[in-house]
Amino acid sequence: MKTFDTAQPDEPPIPAGSIRRAAGSGRRRPPFGSYMDPDLQKRLKVWCVTNDIEIQDALDEAVRTWLDNQTS
Repeated sequence: MKTFDTAQPDEPPIPAGSIRRAAGSGRRRPPFGSYMDPDLQKRLKVWCVTNDIEIQDALDEAVRTWLDNQTS
């Protein structure tokens, strides 16, 4: 399965719908757990498999985009 990575803190935000490929940075992600509506989780899994994107990378982009769109 392909791996993808999102923008680093010093890089501009990634436009919605485009996930950058990992550049072999070897960056480790700390574990993170949460609960999600089962239907939403199933849709996410299907979308990720269909688009050959790892779930952690899709979630990383989604959270980053959501945070970037929040008003302070």
